[in-house]
Amino acid sequence: MLKRLFFLFAAIAVLSLTASAQSAAAGTIADYLQRVTGGRVTVHQPSALNQRLNPANGDSTNVATLEHALGGKNVVGYRIQVFSDRNQRTAKGEALTKERSIKEAFPEMGTYITYDAPSWRLRVGDFRTRDEAVIRLGELREAFPGYAGEMIIVVDVINILP
Repeated sequence: MLKRLFFLFAAIAVLSLTASAQSAAAGTIADYLQRVTGGRVTVHQPSALNQRLNPANGDSTNVATLEHALGGKNVVGYRIQVFSDRNQRTAKGEALTKERSIKEAFPEMGTYITYDAPSWRLRVGDFRTRDEAVIRLGELREAFPGYAGEMIIVVDVINILP
């Protein structure tokens, strides 16, 4: 009986060590998506979930740490949404294709692909004012008339780098 308990505890210890090593190697979903797409990954989650995942943070996200990690500030501003689609088979590929073409034409504008179930979205730019966004929207519509019908200005959290 004692021998069986020893083997049971040994098996549990080996399994738990293997599982923790695999989870450390895998990283987070955001890390995986960043490696696959080669871009910036934005994760939107409810504050209640953030509190459960990081109880030390309290009720709010640790914005100071986020700003320090990015080397700048995150503020509410405007972006241009170029693409949004729910088709799980084609939406990601189409977002990546449109992102590449916009990066070639406007390398100075940041591009952001997000997945907020069930939609894939491509947003462009970090504009502090709506007027800036309107000017750039006109430039984008002129450069990409095929995408112009989908382009809209949206309020978003933007990155302001030093």
